[in-house]
Amino acid sequence: MASDSAGIQSLLDQFEAEHHIHVRLRLLAWDSAWSDLVKAALYSYGPDVSEIGSTWLGDLMAMNALQPFDEPHIALLGKASAFLPSAWQGGRLAGQSQTWAIPWFVGARLIYFRRSLLEKVGVDERVAFQTAEQFDQTLQRLQASGVPVPWTVPTGLTHTTLHNIASWVWGAGGDFVTPDSKRTLFTQPQAYAGLRAYFALGRFLAPSVRHLNGLEPDGQFLNNDDTAMTISGPWLFGQASPEMKAQMGVALPPGQSFVGGSHLVIWKHTLKEEAAMKLIRFLTQTQIAYTQHVAIGLLPAQLDALASPPFSTNPLWQMAIQGLKSGRSFPVTRSWGLMEDRLTTEFSLLWKEILANPEIDIEAAIAKRLEPLAKRLDLVLGQT
Repeated sequence: MASDSAGIQSLLDQFEAEHHIHVRLRLLAWDSAWSDLVKAALYSYGPDVSEIGSTWLGDLMAMNALQPFDEPHIALLGKASAFLPSAWQGGRLAGQSQTWAIPWFVGARLIYFRRSLLEKVGVDERVAFQTAEQFDQTLQRLQASGVPVPWTVPTGLTHTTLHNIASWVWGAGGDFVTPDSKRTLFTQPQAYAGLRAYFALGRFLAPSVRHLNGLEPDGQFLNNDDTAMTISGPWLFGQASPEMKAQMGVALPPGQSFVGGSHLVIWKHTLKEEAAMKLIRFLTQTQIAYTQHVAIGLLPAQLDALASPPFSTNPLWQMAIQGLKSGRSFPVTRSWGLMEDRLTTEFSLLWKEILANPEIDIEAAIAKRLEPLAKRLDLVLGQT
């Protein structure tokens, strides 16, 4: 699921030349990859090695579809301490020590803004985003000053909404699930406060950007000088022009950043375990070369790579690394994928209701959608 077939293919060609092992590459789009991976899990047929989203691991483990990495395997990759701790922990079920996936790339959610527009309305970027209240006030000032598009985020059926909204929930002291993953928490008062604060930002979405989906807000922000702010991943660095980078500011969201990324897994059905391990070792050792060759916009998961240029020298990357170190991920559980899928659907329906009715009681709308969902999910989580 790499973003550039030529970039990853050049690495695979190098791997073949060094190890005399041929790799057939299949690229999947992030939005549709999950269904293909589920088929591989259900039918025990398909790739030997895959790159998966960090939130997908628990479900694939629940389907008994993955090969575990034992200590000899891990020794081939170097020590676990060589990886970003949060990324390494993301390869294990919560509370367990067995490793099922090797971190490859990581990224944290960041706030992007046009410095010129904030300066125009007298907003100090150092304090503009520290709390949900300050964030809201910043957007109020931008809107009141006549900025055409103060804010842009996706409002359609996309997992991105959950990844974005997590910072507001965590910043309000809320969470999505209990530490033992046996009960939902997203209908508790603290979580409601964060959800309400995020959806209330819909009033700053101009009509032209109220129905963007997926990564469309990224293009809106990069290509329209009258768009002030968005939230996205570090891939925006690679997509921005030199002129845009010169005027682009970056900050952490009001609450811990959601940290996601991708892991490498070996499928249980593989008949080529030794070759698969060699490929994963090669890919983890060539992270810097790959990120420099391809503008994937994610950071390598290994600490020595993060300590090397350009990550150690570029201020934009430094902010992204700060987000990685201070942020958090969703728990790796056997039912997280189900919860993420259901929340994604309800959040898209909430956006439809909120954008269609400016006078809506946001908290009541949230409760109407999420309380029945919480009851259904609690029944499932209690059995896992």
